[in-house]
Amino acid sequence: ATPPTLVIGTVDKFAMLAWREPSKSLFGVGTDVDHDPPDLIIQDELHLISGPLGSVVGMYETAIDLLCSRKGRRPKIVASTATIRRAWHQCRSLYNREASQFPPQGLDISDSFFSRENTSAIGRLYAGVFASASPSFVTAMVRVLGGLFQSCSSLPLPDGATEGTRDPYWTVLQYFSSLRELGHAATLIEADVPEYMRSIQYRANLPKEEYRYLWSPVEMTSRRTADEIPGILEQLEVRHPKQSDDPRDRPIDTLLATNMISVGVDVDRLGLMVVVGQPKTTSEYIQASSRVGRTQAAPGLVITMYNTGKPRDRSHYEHFRAYHDSFYRHVEPTSVTPFSLPVIERALHAVLVVMARHFAELDDPSLFDNDSAPVAELVAFIKDRCSQVDPEHVQYLTEKLDSRLAEWSSVLPSEWGRFGKPPEARPLMFPAGSDPLPEWSGSAWATPTSMRNVDVECEARVISSYSVSD
Repeated sequence: ATPPTLVIGTVDKFAMLAWREPSKSLFGVGTDVDHDPPDLIIQDELHLISGPLGSVVGMYETAIDLLCSRKGRRPKIVASTATIRRAWHQCRSLYNREASQFPPQGLDISDSFFSRENTSAIGRLYAGVFASASPSFVTAMVRVLGGLFQSCSSLPLPDGATEGTRDPYWTVLQYFSSLRELGHAATLIEADVPEYMRSIQYRANLPKEEYRYLWSPVEMTSRRTADEIPGILEQLEVRHPKQSDDPRDRPIDTLLATNMISVGVDVDRLGLMVVVGQPKTTSEYIQASSRVGRTQAAPGLVITMYNTGKPRDRSHYEHFRAYHDSFYRHVEPTSVTPFSLPVIERALHAVLVVMARHFAELDDPSLFDNDSAPVAELVAFIKDRCSQVDPEHVQYLTEKLDSRLAEWSSVLPSEWGRFGKPPEARPLMFPAGSDPLPEWSGSAWATPTSMRNVDVECEARVISSYSVSD
């Protein structure tokens, strides 16, 4: 097979390198003509590769680096990032490289030659709501949302302005830190908020043409499929005023979103966001709130709803002005630990398989030779990388690596592993999360097929039952 000129994918697909034999052609291995491995890697949104996901990715990067450097030349890595702190440490942990920032830090924070701060732009306004006198946080939410929806429809326009002036604030983008809070808000939009809006309309004695009626909210979370997301983004582009009997051809009244909205959503018309509760990290807060007010024509308004029952929300409200005047200072450093004990336990054997299949060009796991030169080279590469990235765990890594090599040599399975129906012969691997056959116990390795669920899961099962007689 001829390797492609350009590969576009996500780090999540690294896990499949251990399972897919044809993937070795990506590195110029096993092709009809001697092709060079990739020499340029472009990583977008580097700040998202952190935490448990980043740690597992860093382990797989050991194999990627070796395969891309098999002809003696390491690839150049260009990574774009935002709202990050200690980027040099993250690059060292992920890629075992020194980081060079571009554009470099200049003498003036507002003018780096490549970009200049526009002090005349309207920008984005942040407002905090801490309704301590409200009966509950839900009541405060209903009143704030009801007021935002209705005021966008009934506030008088400036002289000479058209109805399209309301467009940036017609769609209320609601941001939640969890799906549980989002589900509760969806119920409010369907019932409590319209009821409160009617009370506003009656109290203000508004004419019928200024009444606003809400359509069902649209949700943009991980529960949406890849086929649904483009349709939602397309609907977000529909501007006010546009009336239609088809809700898909009308401006969205409100979009309920989680951190899925933080990356890649560039809709210029959005200008109003309600952040429900202070997000867990400052970088998440900055990324999410920057979805609104992205153009001069639609200055942004971000309203953060603080829960009076949460001490963390209260603290952020009490320091609201100081925090927002310099919240880039509060961005937390990313955590990437590719050679921590849980990652070694979970992914080291997968990296070993990737290297054996694609670097040592092992076609059959039964042909594994612990004393061969390619195996010795890849083992030395893993140990050397750990010694440079995380010297404290070299001893544990060495012990675990020797244990995995001994297990492989003692069993020498005839098959790598497969999805679906378990093979009759004992394989080297089985998909993590599935139950192995009893006869595989202690020999087959639970190997990840994805990096989306990298945290350890807890399962509960009934181990015995008791009957109670009358």
